[in-house]
Amino acid sequence: MAISIATILAKMEEELQRARTAGSPQRVREHIAAVRALCDLVLEEEEKREMPAVSLPEAPPILIRQEKGERIDIGDDANGPSLFDF
Repeated sequence: MAISIATILAKMEEELQRARTAGSPQRVREHIAAVRALCDLVLEEEEKREMPAVSLPEAPPILIRQEKGERIDIGDDANGPSLFDF
């Protein structure tokens, strides 16, 4: 169920009006917290719409040989036979 931004903004205005007429600092904080929650809701929805799908590149194939002493081919990014060669 999608709620329009106009509806959320109207609720924010209502909460701000209630905060202005609140009798105690505690009530003001409650209404401001409601405004914050409504702001977070709008921002989260916008982030979901703006985030493009991310596709990761495929990793090069890893070839493992079982014979002792043979070099393992792990692709073009490798610098040597040791795991610690960078």
